[in-house]
Amino acid sequence: MNYLAHLYLSQDNGLSKTGNLMADFLKQADLSVQPEAILRGVENHKATDKFTDSHPSIIKLRTEFDPAFRRFVPIMLDVSFDHMLAKSWQDYHDLELTEFTERAHRQLSEAEQYMPDLMKNRLRGMAKHGWLAGYIELETVEKTLISISERIRFNNNLDQAFSEVLNQYDVIEKTFKSFFPQLVEHLEWLAVETAENTG
Repeated sequence: MNYLAHLYLSQDNGLSKTGNLMADFLKQADLSVQPEAILRGVENHKATDKFTDSHPSIIKLRTEFDPAFRRFVPIMLDVSFDHMLAKSWQDYHDLELTEFTERAHRQLSEAEQYMPDLMKNRLRGMAKHGWLAGYIELETVEKTLISISERIRFNNNLDQAFSEVLNQYDVIEKTFKSFFPQLVEHLEWLAVETAENTG
């Protein structure tokens, strides 16, 4: 799951959303000074990734990709799943996608004091360019893969991976539609971020 999905799977407040995204910036973040709500958000993100990475349908989906991209398939799926979520957003949330993402960015901005600079600057850039809502367009998938490729410190072919996403588009979409509701149900059962934690 990428940023849009992690925001969707968080609670409706800035601290939760910050924690759910901060899990991708742990090398820069000092968790010892974070509020409990952020720490729970980090744990919710980890639970999301654990369930996703170990799910049989996701493991099977990864085998469908060209071996030339095998190293980066998890990233390709994360980004593609955000597109699939955006594409079918009305099936999962009452707010329009743009309204949700603008609200999420407002909530995140209220918790900037807790963010490492890298995270803060990246989110500001995403908000400025409407990146999250842009996931409804396939072009954003390609742009994101290229952007991630440029941030990787070694030579890689992730910038060429969009063509393989297109090749596997139908099976990615089919897997997402089956898998995502299971993920939502699993996280509701775990209740990592709520007082009714019975898991």
